[in-house]
Amino acid sequence: MEIIRPAHTEYHEELNLEYRFRNDPEAGFAFPWKDGKVVLNNLSEKNFMWCLEHPEEVESLGVVKRKTSCSVPALARCECGEEIFLEDRYYGCCQCPNCGKWYAVAGYEVNPPDEWEEDLEEDEW
Repeated sequence: MEIIRPAHTEYHEELNLEYRFRNDPEAGFAFPWKDGKVVLNNLSEKNFMWCLEHPEEVESLGVVKRKTSCSVPALARCECGEEIFLEDRYYGCCQCPNCGKWYAVAGYEVNPPDEWEEDLEEDEW
């Protein structure tokens, strides 16, 4: 097993022009904002125009920056040559789709689940 790219966290920022319903502040609209203007397609244009035409229904929050992050699993090369993501598919392990070997997300080979000694039934957790 060779780690091609280690697991890492990716961070993203996006700008949206946001509107919230006045009677339900948990619901609303967010339109992508790029280069100082809203980016619309056919469907979002209808919603955007509705927001502009109904200020009594929605409140403009202006341009809002949202920061998000996501974990990206390690990319590895199995001994058979197949590239696989070391993802938690089954109790912290994954299987190579080419040769069937099992690996822990840390990259070391493990026995297949049917050879594990512990019973890992969901109702025991």
